[in-house]
Amino acid sequence: MGKINKTNAIVLWAVFLSFLALGMPDGAFGVAWPSIRYEMHLGLDRAFILVVSHSVFYALSGSQMSKLASAIKLPNVNILGLGLILLGIGGFAVSPNLYFLVIATMILGIGMGLVDSSLNAYAAKYFAVKHMNWLHCFWGLGGSISPIIMSQMILLVGWRTGYVSILVVQGILAAFVLITVLKGMWLRNAEKADEKVASSAPRKFLVEKRYAYMQIAIFLIYAGFEYAVTFWTTSVMLEGRGLAIEVAGLYPAVYLGGMTAGRLILGYVSDKLSNITLVRFGLVLAIGGLVVLMVSNNIIGMAMIGFGFGPVFPCLMHETARRYSPEATTKLVGYQIAAVGVGVGISTFGMGRLLEGISLEVLFPVVIAAMIVVGIINEVIEAAVRKQGIA
Repeated sequence: MGKINKTNAIVLWAVFLSFLALGMPDGAFGVAWPSIRYEMHLGLDRAFILVVSHSVFYALSGSQMSKLASAIKLPNVNILGLGLILLGIGGFAVSPNLYFLVIATMILGIGMGLVDSSLNAYAAKYFAVKHMNWLHCFWGLGGSISPIIMSQMILLVGWRTGYVSILVVQGILAAFVLITVLKGMWLRNAEKADEKVASSAPRKFLVEKRYAYMQIAIFLIYAGFEYAVTFWTTSVMLEGRGLAIEVAGLYPAVYLGGMTAGRLILGYVSDKLSNITLVRFGLVLAIGGLVVLMVSNNIIGMAMIGFGFGPVFPCLMHETARRYSPEATTKLVGYQIAAVGVGVGISTFGMGRLLEGISLEVLFPVVIAAMIVVGIINEVIEAAVRKQGIA
Protein backbone atom coordinates (compact mmCIF):
# COMPACT_ATOMS: atom_id res chain seq x y z
CA MET A 1 0.00 0.00 0.00
CA GLY A 2 1.37 3.37 -0.93
CA LYS A 3 0.70 6.78 0.57
CA ILE A 4 -2.22 6.80 2.98
CA ASN A 5 -5.02 9.05 1.68
CA LYS A 6 -8.41 9.64 3.27
CA THR A 7 -10.15 6.73 1.54
CA ASN A 8 -7.60 4.03 2.22
CA ALA A 9 -7.06 5.34 5.77
CA ILE A 10 -10.79 4.86 6.47
CA VAL A 11 -10.71 1.40 4.87
CA LEU A 12 -7.65 0.53 6.95
CA TRP A 13 -9.51 1.44 10.13
CA ALA A 14 -12.54 -0.52 8.96
CA VAL A 15 -10.29 -3.57 8.54
CA PHE A 16 -8.73 -3.02 11.97
CA LEU A 17 -12.14 -2.69 13.67
CA SER A 18 -13.41 -5.80 11.88
CA PHE A 19 -10.49 -7.73 13.35
CA LEU A 20 -11.19 -6.26 16.79
CA ALA A 21 -14.73 -7.65 16.47
CA LEU A 22 -13.26 -10.98 15.34
CA GLY A 23 -11.21 -11.32 18.53
CA MET A 24 -14.07 -10.62 20.96
CA PRO A 25 -15.92 -13.99 20.90
CA ASP A 26 -12.72 -15.92 21.69
CA GLY A 27 -12.00 -13.89 24.80
CA ALA A 28 -15.58 -13.89 26.07
CA PHE A 29 -16.27 -17.63 25.95
CA GLY A 30 -13.58 -18.70 28.41
CA VAL A 31 -14.91 -16.28 31.02
CA ALA A 32 -18.57 -17.09 30.40
CA TRP A 33 -18.30 -20.90 30.27
CA PRO A 34 -18.30 -21.59 34.05
CA SER A 35 -21.51 -19.56 34.44
CA ILE A 36 -23.07 -21.11 31.33
CA ARG A 37 -22.45 -24.69 32.41
CA TYR A 38 -23.61 -23.98 35.97
CA GLU A 39 -26.91 -22.52 34.75
CA MET A 40 -27.49 -25.29 32.20
CA HIS A 41 -26.19 -28.11 34.47
CA LEU A 42 -23.51 -29.16 31.97
CA GLY A 43 -20.35 -31.13 32.61
CA LEU A 44 -16.98 -29.50 32.20
CA ASP A 45 -16.21 -31.72 29.20
CA ARG A 46 -19.16 -30.31 27.22
CA ALA A 47 -16.96 -27.35 26.27
CA PHE A 48 -15.12 -29.75 23.94
CA ILE A 49 -18.30 -30.14 21.83
CA LEU A 50 -18.49 -26.38 21.35
CA VAL A 51 -14.78 -26.03 20.59
CA VAL A 52 -14.90 -28.80 17.95
CA SER A 53 -18.10 -27.41 16.40
CA HIS A 54 -16.53 -23.99 16.14
CA SER A 55 -13.27 -25.31 14.66
CA VAL A 56 -15.02 -27.45 12.02
CA PHE A 57 -17.28 -24.69 10.73
CA TYR A 58 -14.52 -22.08 10.97
CA ALA A 59 -12.32 -24.30 8.78
CA LEU A 60 -15.12 -25.06 6.31
CA SER A 61 -16.06 -21.41 5.79
CA GLY A 62 -12.43 -20.36 5.45
CA SER A 63 -11.84 -22.99 2.78
CA GLN A 64 -14.84 -21.78 0.76
CA MET A 65 -14.15 -18.06 1.10
CA SER A 66 -12.50 -17.63 -2.32
CA LYS A 67 -15.54 -19.08 -4.13
CA LEU A 68 -17.81 -16.72 -2.24
CA ALA A 69 -15.48 -13.79 -2.87
CA SER A 70 -15.51 -14.43 -6.63
CA ALA A 71 -19.30 -14.06 -6.52
CA ILE A 72 -19.82 -11.14 -4.13
CA LYS A 73 -16.31 -9.59 -3.60
CA LEU A 74 -14.12 -9.70 -0.48
CA PRO A 75 -15.64 -6.66 1.33
CA ASN A 76 -19.11 -8.21 1.11
CA VAL A 77 -17.77 -11.52 2.42
CA ASN A 78 -16.48 -9.61 5.44
CA ILE A 79 -19.87 -7.97 5.99
CA LEU A 80 -21.62 -11.33 5.70
CA GLY A 81 -19.16 -12.77 8.22
CA LEU A 82 -19.70 -9.91 10.66
CA GLY A 83 -23.47 -10.40 10.35
CA LEU A 84 -23.12 -14.09 11.18
CA ILE A 85 -20.90 -13.26 14.16
CA LEU A 86 -23.63 -10.93 15.45
CA LEU A 87 -26.21 -13.68 14.92
CA GLY A 88 -24.02 -16.22 16.72
CA ILE A 89 -23.36 -13.90 19.68
CA GLY A 90 -27.09 -13.16 19.90
CA GLY A 91 -27.72 -16.90 19.80
CA PHE A 92 -25.46 -17.40 22.80
CA ALA A 93 -27.34 -14.69 24.72
CA VAL A 94 -30.73 -16.42 24.30
CA SER A 95 -29.72 -20.13 24.18
CA PRO A 96 -31.79 -22.21 26.62
CA ASN A 97 -29.66 -25.37 26.41
CA LEU A 98 -26.58 -27.04 24.92
CA TYR A 99 -28.25 -27.82 21.59
CA PHE A 100 -28.92 -24.15 20.91
CA LEU A 101 -25.39 -23.31 22.02
CA VAL A 102 -24.01 -25.75 19.44
CA ILE A 103 -26.09 -24.13 16.68
CA ALA A 104 -24.96 -20.66 17.78
CA THR A 105 -21.36 -21.91 17.84
CA MET A 106 -21.66 -23.25 14.29
CA ILE A 107 -23.01 -19.91 13.07
CA LEU A 108 -20.25 -18.11 14.95
CA GLY A 109 -17.61 -20.41 13.44
CA ILE A 110 -18.84 -19.76 9.90
CA GLY A 111 -18.87 -16.00 10.48
CA MET A 112 -15.44 -15.89 12.09
CA GLY A 113 -13.95 -18.06 9.33
CA LEU A 114 -15.31 -15.72 6.66
CA VAL A 115 -14.12 -12.55 8.41
CA ASP A 116 -10.67 -13.98 9.20
CA SER A 117 -10.01 -15.30 5.70
CA SER A 118 -11.50 -12.35 3.78
CA LEU A 119 -9.67 -9.72 5.83
CA ASN A 120 -6.35 -11.55 5.63
CA ALA A 121 -6.78 -11.92 1.86
CA TYR A 122 -7.66 -8.24 1.44
CA ALA A 123 -4.84 -7.03 3.69
CA ALA A 124 -2.27 -9.34 2.07
CA LYS A 125 -3.15 -7.96 -1.37
CA TYR A 126 -3.65 -4.27 -0.63
CA PHE A 127 -1.82 -3.30 2.59
CA ALA A 128 1.79 -3.18 3.71
CA VAL A 129 3.27 -5.77 6.06
CA LYS A 130 3.27 -3.29 8.97
CA HIS A 131 -0.50 -2.94 8.58
CA MET A 132 -0.83 -6.73 8.56
CA ASN A 133 1.04 -6.88 11.88
CA TRP A 134 -1.10 -4.12 13.37
CA LEU A 135 -4.22 -5.83 12.04
CA HIS A 136 -3.46 -8.85 14.19
CA CYS A 137 -2.80 -6.54 17.15
CA PHE A 138 -6.47 -5.55 16.95
CA TRP A 139 -7.47 -9.22 17.20
CA GLY A 140 -5.51 -9.34 20.45
CA LEU A 141 -7.17 -6.13 21.60
CA GLY A 142 -10.62 -7.59 20.96
CA GLY A 143 -9.63 -10.75 22.80
CA SER A 144 -8.50 -8.62 25.77
CA ILE A 145 -11.52 -6.30 25.93
CA SER A 146 -14.27 -8.93 25.80
CA PRO A 147 -13.21 -10.84 28.97
CA ILE A 148 -13.34 -7.56 30.89
CA ILE A 149 -16.84 -6.81 29.58
CA MET A 150 -18.03 -10.34 30.26
CA SER A 151 -16.57 -10.59 33.77
CA GLN A 152 -18.08 -7.26 34.81
CA MET A 153 -21.50 -8.16 33.44
CA ILE A 154 -21.41 -11.54 35.20
CA LEU A 155 -20.67 -9.77 38.49
CA LEU A 156 -23.42 -7.18 37.95
CA VAL A 157 -26.16 -9.03 36.07
CA GLY A 158 -25.23 -12.30 34.36
CA TRP A 159 -23.46 -13.92 31.42
CA ARG A 160 -26.38 -13.39 29.05
CA THR A 161 -26.15 -9.63 29.58
CA GLY A 162 -22.43 -9.97 28.95
CA TYR A 163 -23.11 -11.37 25.49
CA VAL A 164 -25.75 -8.69 24.83
CA SER A 165 -23.19 -6.01 25.77
CA ILE A 166 -20.63 -7.54 23.41
CA LEU A 167 -23.34 -7.73 20.73
CA VAL A 168 -23.97 -3.99 21.07
CA VAL A 169 -20.26 -3.17 20.76
CA GLN A 170 -19.88 -5.42 17.75
CA GLY A 171 -23.04 -3.98 16.19
CA ILE A 172 -21.54 -0.48 16.35
CA LEU A 173 -18.29 -1.72 14.79
CA ALA A 174 -20.17 -3.63 12.07
CA ALA A 175 -22.29 -0.55 11.26
CA PHE A 176 -19.15 1.53 10.65
CA VAL A 177 -17.67 -1.18 8.43
CA LEU A 178 -20.96 -1.54 6.52
CA ILE A 179 -21.04 2.20 5.78
CA THR A 180 -17.53 2.07 4.29
CA VAL A 181 -18.53 -0.88 2.10
CA LEU A 182 -21.79 0.71 0.93
CA LYS A 183 -19.89 3.87 -0.02
CA GLY A 184 -17.60 1.74 -2.21
CA MET A 185 -14.44 2.72 -0.35
CA TRP A 186 -13.02 -0.82 -0.23
CA LEU A 187 -13.45 -1.32 -3.97
CA ARG A 188 -11.99 2.11 -4.83
CA ASN A 189 -8.99 1.36 -2.63
CA ALA A 190 -8.54 -2.05 -4.30
CA GLU A 191 -8.96 -0.65 -7.82
CA LYS A 192 -6.25 1.97 -7.26
CA ALA A 193 -3.89 -0.68 -5.91
CA ASP A 194 -4.67 -3.00 -8.84
CA GLU A 195 -4.09 -0.16 -11.34
CA LYS A 196 -0.68 0.52 -9.77
CA VAL A 197 0.26 -3.16 -10.05
CA ALA A 198 -0.99 -3.36 -13.64
CA SER A 199 1.04 -0.31 -14.68
CA SER A 200 4.25 -1.70 -13.18
CA ALA A 201 6.58 -4.25 -14.72
CA PRO A 202 5.14 -7.78 -15.04
CA ARG A 203 5.88 -9.98 -12.06
CA LYS A 204 6.64 -13.66 -11.69
CA PHE A 205 4.82 -15.90 -9.23
CA LEU A 206 5.11 -19.45 -7.96
CA VAL A 207 2.75 -21.67 -9.93
CA GLU A 208 3.74 -25.21 -8.91
CA LYS A 209 1.04 -26.81 -6.76
CA ARG A 210 3.56 -28.40 -4.41
CA TYR A 211 4.56 -24.98 -3.12
CA ALA A 212 0.92 -24.07 -2.50
CA TYR A 213 0.48 -27.28 -0.52
CA MET A 214 3.64 -26.48 1.45
CA GLN A 215 2.33 -22.98 2.17
CA ILE A 216 -0.88 -24.46 3.59
CA ALA A 217 1.10 -27.02 5.60
CA ILE A 218 3.09 -24.22 7.25
CA PHE A 219 -0.11 -22.70 8.66
CA LEU A 220 -1.47 -26.06 9.81
CA ILE A 221 1.70 -26.91 11.73
CA TYR A 222 2.51 -23.42 12.97
CA ALA A 223 -0.99 -22.50 14.18
CA GLY A 224 -1.56 -25.87 15.81
CA PHE A 225 1.61 -25.78 17.88
CA GLU A 226 1.42 -22.06 18.59
CA TYR A 227 -1.98 -22.77 20.15
CA ALA A 228 -0.48 -25.70 22.06
CA VAL A 229 1.85 -23.30 23.87
CA THR A 230 -1.08 -21.11 24.94
CA PHE A 231 -3.32 -24.00 25.92
CA TRP A 232 -0.92 -26.38 27.70
CA THR A 233 1.81 -24.28 29.35
CA THR A 234 -0.33 -23.48 32.40
CA SER A 235 -0.95 -27.22 32.90
CA VAL A 236 2.78 -27.92 32.65
CA MET A 237 3.62 -25.30 35.25
CA LEU A 238 0.71 -26.11 37.55
CA GLU A 239 0.46 -29.90 37.42
CA GLY A 240 3.93 -30.84 36.19
CA ARG A 241 6.13 -28.42 38.10
CA GLY A 242 3.97 -27.57 41.09
CA LEU A 243 3.69 -23.79 40.67
CA ALA A 244 0.86 -21.99 42.45
CA ILE A 245 -2.21 -21.24 40.30
CA GLU A 246 -1.72 -17.48 40.57
CA VAL A 247 1.82 -17.89 39.20
CA ALA A 248 1.01 -20.50 36.54
CA GLY A 249 -1.87 -18.33 35.32
CA LEU A 250 0.55 -15.51 34.47
CA TYR A 251 2.23 -17.49 31.69
CA PRO A 252 -0.52 -17.17 29.03
CA ALA A 253 -1.00 -13.49 29.92
CA VAL A 254 2.73 -12.80 29.47
CA TYR A 255 2.65 -14.80 26.22
CA LEU A 256 -0.23 -12.77 24.74
CA GLY A 257 1.33 -9.53 25.95
CA GLY A 258 4.61 -10.44 24.29
CA MET A 259 2.84 -11.39 21.07
CA THR A 260 0.94 -8.09 20.92
CA ALA A 261 4.14 -6.16 21.64
CA GLY A 262 5.97 -8.11 18.93
CA ARG A 263 3.36 -7.26 16.32
CA LEU A 264 3.20 -3.63 17.36
CA ILE A 265 6.95 -2.95 17.63
CA LEU A 266 8.09 -5.05 14.67
CA GLY A 267 5.33 -3.49 12.58
CA TYR A 268 7.22 -0.20 12.79
CA VAL A 269 10.42 -1.71 11.37
CA SER A 270 8.78 -4.02 8.82
CA ASP A 271 9.21 -1.46 6.03
CA LYS A 272 12.97 -1.79 6.44
CA LEU A 273 13.06 -5.57 6.92
CA SER A 274 11.58 -8.23 4.66
CA ASN A 275 8.84 -10.64 5.70
CA ILE A 276 11.27 -13.54 5.53
CA THR A 277 13.71 -11.74 7.86
CA LEU A 278 10.99 -11.12 10.43
CA VAL A 279 9.80 -14.73 10.19
CA ARG A 280 13.34 -16.05 10.69
CA PHE A 281 13.95 -13.70 13.62
CA GLY A 282 10.61 -14.61 15.21
CA LEU A 283 11.10 -18.36 14.93
CA VAL A 284 14.66 -18.21 16.32
CA LEU A 285 13.56 -16.03 19.26
CA ALA A 286 10.55 -18.25 19.98
CA ILE A 287 12.67 -21.41 19.87
CA GLY A 288 15.10 -19.72 22.29
CA GLY A 289 12.19 -19.01 24.65
CA LEU A 290 11.01 -22.62 24.38
CA VAL A 291 14.49 -23.80 25.33
CA VAL A 292 14.43 -21.49 28.36
CA LEU A 293 11.14 -23.02 29.54
CA MET A 294 12.35 -26.52 28.79
CA VAL A 295 15.16 -26.13 31.34
CA SER A 296 13.60 -23.66 33.80
CA ASN A 297 10.42 -21.89 34.97
CA ASN A 298 11.73 -18.46 33.95
CA ILE A 299 8.71 -16.54 32.67
CA ILE A 300 11.01 -14.48 30.44
CA GLY A 301 11.01 -17.54 28.20
CA MET A 302 7.25 -17.12 27.73
CA ALA A 303 7.71 -13.45 26.83
CA MET A 304 10.36 -14.46 24.28
CA ILE A 305 7.99 -17.00 22.72
CA GLY A 306 5.15 -14.49 22.47
CA PHE A 307 7.34 -11.70 21.07
CA GLY A 308 8.93 -14.11 18.59
CA PHE A 309 5.65 -15.61 17.42
CA GLY A 310 4.16 -12.11 17.10
CA PRO A 311 5.22 -11.33 13.50
CA VAL A 312 5.30 -14.91 12.18
CA PHE A 313 1.62 -15.41 11.34
CA PRO A 314 0.95 -11.96 9.79
CA CYS A 315 4.25 -11.94 7.87
CA LEU A 316 3.65 -15.43 6.47
CA MET A 317 0.14 -14.36 5.49
CA HIS A 318 1.46 -11.22 3.80
CA GLU A 319 4.15 -13.26 2.07
CA THR A 320 1.44 -15.25 0.30
CA ALA A 321 0.67 -12.21 -1.86
CA ARG A 322 4.34 -11.87 -2.87
CA ARG A 323 4.82 -15.52 -3.73
CA TYR A 324 1.57 -16.22 -5.57
CA SER A 325 -0.64 -14.45 -8.11
CA PRO A 326 -3.54 -12.27 -6.89
CA GLU A 327 -6.06 -14.93 -7.98
CA ALA A 328 -4.16 -17.70 -6.21
CA THR A 329 -3.65 -15.52 -3.10
CA THR A 330 -7.37 -15.20 -2.37
CA LYS A 331 -7.86 -18.95 -2.66
CA LEU A 332 -4.71 -19.79 -0.69
CA VAL A 333 -5.53 -17.45 2.19
CA GLY A 334 -8.89 -19.18 2.55
CA TYR A 335 -7.21 -22.59 2.68
CA GLN A 336 -4.58 -21.25 5.09
CA ILE A 337 -7.28 -20.05 7.49
CA ALA A 338 -8.98 -23.44 7.17
CA ALA A 339 -5.62 -25.08 7.95
CA VAL A 340 -5.44 -23.00 11.13
CA GLY A 341 -8.72 -24.49 12.37
CA VAL A 342 -7.67 -28.01 11.43
CA GLY A 343 -4.23 -27.55 12.99
CA VAL A 344 -5.65 -26.31 16.29
CA GLY A 345 -8.05 -29.26 16.46
CA ILE A 346 -5.39 -31.86 15.65
CA SER A 347 -2.85 -30.29 18.00
CA THR A 348 -5.29 -30.02 20.92
CA PHE A 349 -6.24 -33.69 20.63
CA GLY A 350 -2.79 -35.03 19.74
CA MET A 351 -0.85 -33.05 22.33
CA GLY A 352 -3.38 -34.00 24.99
CA ARG A 353 -2.84 -37.68 24.30
CA LEU A 354 0.93 -37.22 24.13
CA LEU A 355 1.20 -35.25 27.36
CA GLU A 356 -1.08 -37.66 29.20
CA GLY A 357 0.60 -40.77 27.82
CA ILE A 358 4.25 -39.73 28.20
CA SER A 359 4.87 -36.61 30.26
CA LEU A 360 3.82 -32.96 30.45
CA GLU A 361 7.49 -32.11 29.92
CA VAL A 362 7.41 -33.19 26.26
CA LEU A 363 5.41 -30.06 25.37
CA PHE A 364 8.36 -27.74 24.77
CA PRO A 365 10.60 -30.21 22.85
CA VAL A 366 7.68 -31.14 20.57
CA VAL A 367 6.87 -27.48 19.84
CA ILE A 368 10.56 -26.78 19.16
CA ALA A 369 10.61 -29.64 16.63
CA ALA A 370 7.42 -28.34 15.01
CA MET A 371 8.84 -24.81 14.65
CA ILE A 372 12.04 -26.19 13.10
CA VAL A 373 9.86 -28.01 10.54
CA VAL A 374 7.96 -24.76 9.85
CA GLY A 375 11.27 -22.95 9.31
CA ILE A 376 12.57 -25.64 6.96
CA ILE A 377 9.40 -25.69 4.83
CA ASN A 378 9.43 -21.90 4.61
CA GLU A 379 13.08 -21.88 3.54
CA VAL A 380 12.35 -24.44 0.79
CA ILE A 381 9.61 -22.17 -0.57
CA GLU A 382 11.84 -19.11 -0.28
CA ALA A 383 14.63 -20.90 -2.16
CA ALA A 384 12.15 -21.51 -5.01
CA VAL A 385 11.16 -17.82 -4.88
CA ARG A 386 14.80 -16.72 -5.25
CA LYS A 387 15.52 -19.30 -7.94
CA GLN A 388 12.60 -18.07 -10.06
CA GLY A 389 13.55 -14.41 -9.55
CA ILE A 390 10.30 -13.42 -7.85
CA ALA A 391 10.44 -9.87 -6.48
